[in-house]
Amino acid sequence: MKNQQTLLSILFVILTLNTAKAQNLMGGVVGNVGFSKVTSDVPISGNYKVKFTLSGNLGVFLEKRISEKSSLGMEALWVQMEGKEVTKDKALIGIEGEQIVTVGVISDKANLHSSYLGLPFYYRLRLGKLGVKAGVQPMIFLFASSNYEASGEVFNEPYFTESRTKDISFKSVDIGPKVGVDYQLNDKFRLRVDYYHGLTDITMDSFPWQRKNRQFCIGANYLFGGKGW
Repeated sequence: MKNQQTLLSILFVILTLNTAKAQNLMGGVVGNVGFSKVTSDVPISGNYKVKFTLSGNLGVFLEKRISEKSSLGMEALWVQMEGKEVTKDKALIGIEGEQIVTVGVISDKANLHSSYLGLPFYYRLRLGKLGVKAGVQPMIFLFASSNYEASGEVFNEPYFTESRTKDISFKSVDIGPKVGVDYQLNDKFRLRVDYYHGLTDITMDSFPWQRKNRQFCIGANYLFGGKGW
C-alpha cells in the first residue's frame, strides 16, 4: 500500500509539471542573502549613522512565458529586514547649578529585526542567458523586535546597558519597486541579484521620524520541471 501511494505521488508530480510546461508555466524555489537597512530622516551627523546589515529572503516563484523572450512572474517570500543605527561618542548633558555640563560620553547601537511576507510581481526580459526584471513588491508586515546596547562613561564611572523590545508594530503594508538581473547557469539554476526600494514610511503615525526599508540581495533560483527560459 505504501509503495502504491509513493507511485501515485510521483505520477501526480510528473503530471503537474507536464501540465505547467504545456501552459508555458515554470516554478521553483528562491533563496537570497544580502544586506538591508532601515533609513531614518534623523539628520546624519559625524557620530550618528544608519548602516546596512545582514538580511535575506526565502520562498517560491512562478513564471508564465508570454513571448519568446519575455515572461511575467510572481513570488511568495519570507523577507527578513534588518536595520542598524550607531552613535559614537555621544555627549550626555546635565545641569549643575545654573550651568549646562557634560556628565558623560557613550556609544550606542540599535538593531531592528522585522519580518514580512513579500509578494513581488515582475516582468522579465531574456537576453541570451541573462534576464532583466522589473516590478513591484508589496510586503505584509508580520512582526518585529529590536535590541539596544550602550556603553561609555557617566559621572566618571563605567556605564553599560542593554535591552530588548518585543512586539514592535509597523504599518501593515510596505511597497516599492524591485529590480533585478539573473543569469541562467544551467537547466536547473539561475543566479540572481535584486534590489528593493521601499517607498512607505513603515512607522505608525504617532512616531516622530520616518523609517523606510532597503534591501540588496544575491541568491539563486532552483527551477522545477523542464529547461529554464
